[in-house]
Amino acid sequence: MSRVFKVRDFAKIAGITIKALHHYDRLGLLKPARTDAGYRVYSERDLETLEQIVALKFLGIPLKQIAVVLKRPALKLPDALRLQRSALEERRELLGRAIRAIRAAEEALDSGKPADLAILKNIIEVIEMQNDVAVMKKYYSEKAWERHRRYYEEGPSAEWRDLYRDALSALGEDPGSEKAQALVERWFELSRRAWEGDPDVQTDSPAAWMDRANWPAAMKERAAEYHMEEVSLFIKQAALAQRKKYFGENAWTKLMELLHRTEDHSAQWQARVDLFREIEAALSEDPAGEKAQVFAARWQAQIENASGGDPEIKLGLLAGWSRRREWPASLRWQVEGLHLMSFERFEKAADFLDRAVEAAKAEKVDMSKVTPKAMLVEEFEEEMAATRKVLECVPEDKFTWKPHAKSFTLGKLANHVAVMPGVAVAIVNKRGSRPPDAESKAELLESFDKNVAFCREALAGSTDAQLAGGILVTPTIEKPLWAVLRGRGFMNHLIHHRGQLTVYLRLLDVAIPGMYGPSADEK
Repeated sequence: MSRVFKVRDFAKIAGITIKALHHYDRLGLLKPARTDAGYRVYSERDLETLEQIVALKFLGIPLKQIAVVLKRPALKLPDALRLQRSALEERRELLGRAIRAIRAAEEALDSGKPADLAILKNIIEVIEMQNDVAVMKKYYSEKAWERHRRYYEEGPSAEWRDLYRDALSALGEDPGSEKAQALVERWFELSRRAWEGDPDVQTDSPAAWMDRANWPAAMKERAAEYHMEEVSLFIKQAALAQRKKYFGENAWTKLMELLHRTEDHSAQWQARVDLFREIEAALSEDPAGEKAQVFAARWQAQIENASGGDPEIKLGLLAGWSRRREWPASLRWQVEGLHLMSFERFEKAADFLDRAVEAAKAEKVDMSKVTPKAMLVEEFEEEMAATRKVLECVPEDKFTWKPHAKSFTLGKLANHVAVMPGVAVAIVNKRGSRPPDAESKAELLESFDKNVAFCREALAGSTDAQLAGGILVTPTIEKPLWAVLRGRGFMNHLIHHRGQLTVYLRLLDVAIPGMYGPSADEK
């Protein structure tokens, strides 16, 4: 049984005044027990709580905010002390910077320099910058922040500053020029080193850069100082121009126009990532086999889509593809980011595709016989198997949980995923109704299995002519039925919400199953 202390004894042990203990009691920060006679008594556990109050107060956190913190689930004492030590060390570093700025100002004045506004301005900037630096922490994990914090405190490294200066002087030049291409190589080399963890060349993470409109004022001023916006746009144009040599002038102009007209880049990107992940998982397959031929057909359909059906653009895309071993390091880096895999892994998948296409030619495989139905059925089976693995992980006792007031509950989202195969049946049959939501995990899986069975039967009973037939997706836009089923009507729609569901599971600390390879929880 833990010891108890009268208020006077507890105040003496803790080294604070009785008045302070009464104040904390009134605020609800530290509520002691009461004897039958109404006297306050404190326990050893209250001493741990008091230690947290004192530490948080020292960090400058208002007492009302401390009350909110203390209402959260209690940490074990070693964890609480570790967090407090980390916060104090960070505060010590910030104070050290402010002290060094003031000392530098004192030394400048002692040396006889006039007390002008620049000296005071420097002190204010150093102190104010600490607040803005703290805001940027939200874009990083604790481990990543340790690598990036110095960048936000001190600004870009000398190598980045030199690159920004040189790129700024090149603005207005041809992005395809040797000078521009040399800048691209330098940019991507620094980016590669930053990504690999080199502390001397850190820069903004993609997440931070994408949200730059919401940066604090000091960070926006720094970005403006180095003309980061203009330089980044120029580097992007120069990186794109690396592929220009594979195209004629007319084809390149048409490709640029096509890229500006195309809005659904994310869907094209996701289709590309999915295809290469599936190929990577099937590298042991026969390139002349049906599965490999389906991959080849999907890849050729993607080339067709990327070219907008223009034969000149398609020739340029294929020319670049065939010369991928000559690509510069910066272009390889872009390809790694696009496909979410190393260039070595990309090359293995690309080589497999080449063999599949060559096998089709050698065996005189008629690619037209790899029908939309065959592609659709194979993809259906793979995605339904992956989806069931995710639904099996949904915790039944969290059906009512949701991450945000505007979000679906977990149960609602899981039910939406489970009925999607039934929606596909309604699209094929042009009739159907939504079943009631499942209220348990067993009902959820049963609903999904039934919908999958109905959808499998509907696809098996459909003809290629039926799937190639048009269906209105808006009052004025018609698409082939197979494209609707693979797109927002069913498959991509389901994959989208399944992705949401895995985020819900991650927030609930539920292990995520692998779908296109091992997940982080399975490695």
